Amino acid sequence: MRRSKRDLILDTAVELVGRHGLEGLSFESLATAAGLSKSGIIYHFPSRHDLLLGIHRHLATTWERELEELAGAPAAELSPTERLRAVVTSMGRTADLPELLMHLDARHDPVYQAAWAEVDRRWMPEPDSTGAYLIQLIAYGLWAHDHLHHAPLDPRAREKLIAAALEQIPT
Repeated sequence: MRRSKRDLILDTAVELVGRHGLEGLSFESLATAAGLSKSGIIYHFPSRHDLLLGIHRHLATTWERELEELAGAPAAELSPTERLRAVVTSMGRTADLPELLMHLDARHDPVYQAAWAEVDRRWMPEPDSTGAYLIQLIAYGLWAHDHLHHAPLDPRAREKLIAAALEQIPT
């Protein structure tokens, strides 16, 4: 199936954010990298805010698809335990830099936050479910570790930590 220009723009924007941060993402740099005209980008995303919102929604949708694939079904068809297992498995991997940067960017705009909040509402435990929420925080730590610590986790150590977190999920 042929990829739409909108998807091409969003995928290219994510790549640029990964290479140059949000500061390196402009309509000009995006047009050049995507092989499109600046007006072609603006047709799909009339403002920088629209572009960033598109990236947030694109990444959130991609993450939810991954969660569904890991769990074997959409969130509505799963138990809280099954959803949390998918979250821990997914977040046990190292965060892709663009995804991490976009999460940090979302903290400054409620519209951006909403793109991620929809996925969170379907998949994440509530903070008042202490045991499950603690496991979610462990997953967050694994996800961000390699970007915040002086040395990345050894893959074997990461797998052991993921397994230990999964064993702690309350039923």
